[in-house]
Amino acid sequence: MAGRESIGDRAAKVAQLRSRQAKAEARRRTLLVSGIVVVLVAVIVGSFVLVQNTRRGEAVADTAAPANLGPSNSITQGDDDAPVKVVVYEDFQCPYCAEFEAANREQLTAYVDRGDVQVQYRPIAFLDRASTDQYSTRALNAAAAVFDRAPESFVDFHNLLFDNQPTEGGAGLSNEQLIDYAAEAGATEPEIASAVRDLTYEGWTARITEQASKEGISGTPTVQVNGTSLESLDAISLKTAVDEALTQDG
Repeated sequence: MAGRESIGDRAAKVAQLRSRQAKAEARRRTLLVSGIVVVLVAVIVGSFVLVQNTRRGEAVADTAAPANLGPSNSITQGDDDAPVKVVVYEDFQCPYCAEFEAANREQLTAYVDRGDVQVQYRPIAFLDRASTDQYSTRALNAAAAVFDRAPESFVDFHNLLFDNQPTEGGAGLSNEQLIDYAAEAGATEPEIASAVRDLTYEGWTARITEQASKEGISGTPTVQVNGTSLESLDAISLKTAVDEALTQDG
């Protein structure tokens, strides 16, 4: 009996030992699998972040930019030696910019024609959220394409975009409509149509919009006369500011 009990005890101990070893092995495998999963998740998340950051970096760092740009990526109209520089920050989706253009377009044209003013248009794309199809970016990309290939047509194209501005909250002008307005303005080069459809200057639009933000531009239109921002953007206020700047220069 004692011998049988001793053998039984030993058998029980062996069984317990095997059970503990099995549990330890199971825990080891669980920890190993968990560690692998954690590493894989970290790699996947890290790769996703890297790809997203790379894409954002490529969008901002894209070197494609229209030719003939003036100071601070501006699209200039008028002589470089004009005594008064009028800087205009606009967004083609901005209704207040359309109002500014309607009120001041003829007056600015007259100043430019006399050689008194150089207008430096600095269009930006703040208002993509105000359309369902990133119209601000697409319109600015189209304007860049026109200025690159047919700079003499830019002002007419610029004016057509504001005269036919889509309402906020819906779809903007289609790419084909943008191409048609470019042709109406006299810009018929096939490269313009390709640049509109391919968003050739999308990176440039992101870059100059970011630049404007860093310069403290928080809304459109923002208009500066010889470096001083105007508080009122009606025709009388603009004329007063320009005439005063001309008097100071004279």
